[in-house]
Amino acid sequence: MLSACSTTKFVPEGKMLLNKTKIEIEGTKDVTSSDLKAYLRQKTNSEILGFWKLQLQIYNTAPLDTTTKTKKRLARNAHRMGEAPVIFDAEMTTASMNQLQLVMQNKGYFDAEVDTTMSVKDRKLSITYHVKANEPYQLRNCSYLFPQADLKSYATDKERTLLKDGMLFDAKVLDEERQRISSAMRRNGYYFFDKELIKYTADSSLNARKVDVEMGLQNYITEWSDEQKKRLFTKYIVSEVHFHMDYDPAFVPENESVVSSQKDKYYFTWINQTFLRERTLIKNCLIRPGEVFNERLVELTYERFNRLGIIKYVDISFDPVSDNELECHIVLSRSKLNSVSANIEGTYSAGDWGIAAGLGYINKNIFKGAEELSLNAGVGYEWRANGGRAIEAKAEAGLKFPNQLNVNLMYNYQTRPNEFTRTIANADLSYRIARRRSKWTHDFRFVDVSYVYLPWISEEFSETFLKPTNILKYSYEDHLIAAFSYGCTYSSFRENQPLRSFSTLNMQVELAGNLLYALSLLAKLPQNADGAYTIGKIPFSQYVKADVSYVYNQIFNEKHRLVYHAALGVAIPFGNAQTIPFEKRYFSGGSNSLRGWTIRSLGPGGYRSAGGRIDYNNQSGDIRLDLNLEYRFKVWSFIELAAFTDAGNIWTIRPYEAQTYGDFQWDRFYREIAWNYGAGLRLDFTFLVFRLDFGFKLYDPGRLYYDNKAWRTAKNGLNWREDAAVHFAIGYPF
Repeated sequence: MLSACSTTKFVPEGKMLLNKTKIEIEGTKDVTSSDLKAYLRQKTNSEILGFWKLQLQIYNTAPLDTTTKTKKRLARNAHRMGEAPVIFDAEMTTASMNQLQLVMQNKGYFDAEVDTTMSVKDRKLSITYHVKANEPYQLRNCSYLFPQADLKSYATDKERTLLKDGMLFDAKVLDEERQRISSAMRRNGYYFFDKELIKYTADSSLNARKVDVEMGLQNYITEWSDEQKKRLFTKYIVSEVHFHMDYDPAFVPENESVVSSQKDKYYFTWINQTFLRERTLIKNCLIRPGEVFNERLVELTYERFNRLGIIKYVDISFDPVSDNELECHIVLSRSKLNSVSANIEGTYSAGDWGIAAGLGYINKNIFKGAEELSLNAGVGYEWRANGGRAIEAKAEAGLKFPNQLNVNLMYNYQTRPNEFTRTIANADLSYRIARRRSKWTHDFRFVDVSYVYLPWISEEFSETFLKPTNILKYSYEDHLIAAFSYGCTYSSFRENQPLRSFSTLNMQVELAGNLLYALSLLAKLPQNADGAYTIGKIPFSQYVKADVSYVYNQIFNEKHRLVYHAALGVAIPFGNAQTIPFEKRYFSGGSNSLRGWTIRSLGPGGYRSAGGRIDYNNQSGDIRLDLNLEYRFKVWSFIELAAFTDAGNIWTIRPYEAQTYGDFQWDRFYREIAWNYGAGLRLDFTFLVFRLDFGFKLYDPGRLYYDNKAWRTAKNGLNWREDAAVHFAIGYPF
């Protein structure tokens, strides 16, 4: 292991390890070193935290002597999991210089100069690339030589053009302008037009670093036949749309026949039986017979069909059938109709062992309109350390329509020995607006009704939690929640630029009980002993709840990224309620929150439960704050490591006797922000991520007013059993 610290262990004699590369740019702010780093032909070994070459050190743990089978195996494993040293190559450095100069020229810096300086120490070489931009060339004006009126109109559109007087003579922008003009033509019927037909002629003879650009058609078009030229500038109409479902003209199974039907100018072909209704196919196809060809509608049609769970494969093509008509052919392949899943798991919570099992069923085309039906059922059994058995059973049903309308039903039954029996029923109707090209997603939950019924509560539990002054009294009484919520998500992630840093913003607002409260006032419904209006003797909740979270992924390269996360939530009861329902309250700790604490074991504020044990009933609040920072780096294939630190807590809006120091106060809340650090292991299989996190408390506000030993150090009695937590989870925390 000590020999692995030598980064030049496997560097051959007479060679040098490429230790550091750096790019310095002089004379421009339009181009940064990060813009150019991707164009270096030779890069150093990957680093963690900007300095630690962990994978190189893993490689160097291999023994130099491989005369035995054991040593050969150790060397083979170390070399497979690690990363071989990058040996300095002078030719690659020259190629990098040429590439950097070419990139600068493409951005308009035709006189850019690239030079290098090198330093060597202990057979490790560092290179600094010096890029001197010099004065760039700028676009002075652009003229257009297009013979066709529509083409010239789209090209000279001042509101949409990307070419502006005085801009850098940037080759990328020039190419994007060709694509813009070509897209405008293809969205207005010109099926055979392509961006490669457009050329630029640049004149920089003014000797003032100004460039005049002339845009026109390629010279080879003059050699085309009259028929080809005419086709290029002909607006095409879609004459017919043909749907081919599970149909391959080259292969028809024995004893099965090809069936066809027609509706208006839509044609349908399938083998034996279609798997989608004709009206569903027409509704999701935005390519209409009799309308002008539009490339954008083709893209949207792809998007709509790919969104249907029953569709596995889509292909859209066009065949010219006359001088100005196209025939559209849409080939659809179905995915598996039914799927069944089963799971079984062991649980351990606060000293109690348990087992749970579940069964799920999905039908992706229940009504032959691409409606997806999902059914899930599960049961759990837990052995309580204090005696008795806890049982929980649940059943869920969901129906998802192609237009993103969802209906969900849920029923949950719980029995806790020596505590209570409770049933929870829920029904909701939601709608999502999500478009492929939009960065925003909108979620509306128009109806969200929950009913909680407790047929039995033990006397001991009632005396402890159902006192008039107890904050959780309402949570263990029959109650009704009728809520409406709206949420939106913004993401700057780009699929075509996966290594570009991106951010995600999520916001949600939930309102409950307002309509019922207004109707109760108008109808003058009776009130219970607590002054709350009731429906069928059941009080309903009234509150407003708002949440916002922000995630920023700072991507250094394909193996290293730094992820920032911040989340704030506030829930305020009013009108018909004095507290937030237990199931709507916030909790802290766990695999997706502060990982130095187990789930629901932190807060609120400086509250500490009796004996420091988890108090599920009282460790909840109305305000939540999460601040997280995580460094992720791949060490080999699907294996990823992480280092993280988390901070935050929960608080209550009002002070409660049962939650001492749990309320939010401006003069002390900052002293009650918990802090932890830790490390994690991830197995990233792309479609599924297994995560194991080890979190350690650094600052515990639960001890602030208890023994004044909030900072968890050896001096303050650090106890790894109490001050550490292990989390296993599926997926990333944020």
